[in-house]
Amino acid sequence: MNRRIYDYWVATLQDGYMGNLVELTERAGGAEALYEMSAYDLTEKLGISVRLDRYIREHRPGMGEIEKGYESLAKKGINYIDHTDDDFPQRLREIPSPPYALFVKGRLPDEDVPSVAIVGARQCSEYGRLAADYLGSRLAKEGVQVISGMAVGIDGLAMEAALSAGGSTFGVLGCGVDIPYPSKNRQLYEKLCAGSNGVISEYAPGTCAEPRRFPPRNRLISGLCDVLIVVEARAKSGTLITVDMAIDQGREVMVVPGRLTDDLSTGCLRLLYQGAHPVISIESVMEHLGPKRAAEPVKINKRKKTAGTSKSNRPIGSTCDKGVILPEEMRKVFMLLTIDPQSTEQIALGAAISVSEAMIILSRLEMMQMAREIWPGYFVRHVTAS
Repeated sequence: MNRRIYDYWVATLQDGYMGNLVELTERAGGAEALYEMSAYDLTEKLGISVRLDRYIREHRPGMGEIEKGYESLAKKGINYIDHTDDDFPQRLREIPSPPYALFVKGRLPDEDVPSVAIVGARQCSEYGRLAADYLGSRLAKEGVQVISGMAVGIDGLAMEAALSAGGSTFGVLGCGVDIPYPSKNRQLYEKLCAGSNGVISEYAPGTCAEPRRFPPRNRLISGLCDVLIVVEARAKSGTLITVDMAIDQGREVMVVPGRLTDDLSTGCLRLLYQGAHPVISIESVMEHLGPKRAAEPVKINKRKKTAGTSKSNRPIGSTCDKGVILPEEMRKVFMLLTIDPQSTEQIALGAAISVSEAMIILSRLEMMQMAREIWPGYFVRHVTAS
């Protein structure tokens, strides 16, 4: 029997965090020896728990079924990358409890290119959206690979921005790679699978998304990166699990600073207090990549600078370069807009106009992509990464 089939069987046991399967298999004398072991050998010779012994025996089908599962991978467009393969990521070989194998749709991150993981709140603020979009886009343009968990919120926004900028981005799932999770990010999933990017998981195809599978997944997100960036996290955010894993793995942790009174920034501010590095610019991130800095930034058409202006001194997402001359009342309304949501009534009061006039002007600004209604009657300034 092909040794790889036995290795594939061990990989299908990666369901939740059970310990170091690489080490366990080596102690057993190989994947085939582990498959053949009796309950006595598993508990007495290997010293594993009764629970793990039961789990292994319950998930030990006949070899015909295992072969069938392995052969189905190619039909589904899924690559199996064993921990013994040359293309298994070196970054993951070095972490505590490395995965036994990976299942991949698309491709794996390039080992010779720097990688930054961007993670954060699912229910993020407009500021968080802007920061994720800015970081994903600018890092991609610098030739940096963006790693994340493809979740709704910060994760997905950063990955979409990296794709839009023509960069490379990779999603690490807490389910099988044949399951587009979350369903809201199906389009993102399809883009990752179709292009020169990738979707990665240690879980076998068909494994559904369950809460218990995400903490183990997070160690792969941090393991694949050189620098981890946190964009918005509450005091008890699941994002902080990824931070702890990154620290254990010796990765640099950086944080986008937030406001003192913002609940979404509590976790971020605490990380800064504990010694994490603040993200103050793209340059500050590139400095922490050190010798792994990207050698080939993505080529983009840069706008000509106007004399006396400096891009680095302009606020993130500034719309002053739109070159649009607005009528006085529209200009007053536009200048009142920020990344903090304001009601139509607040804007009308600030601009000293009627609510009906404010609604008409806001609708026009929205059509000009200078304003955005984020929920009924509440508007923010439309900002883009630059």
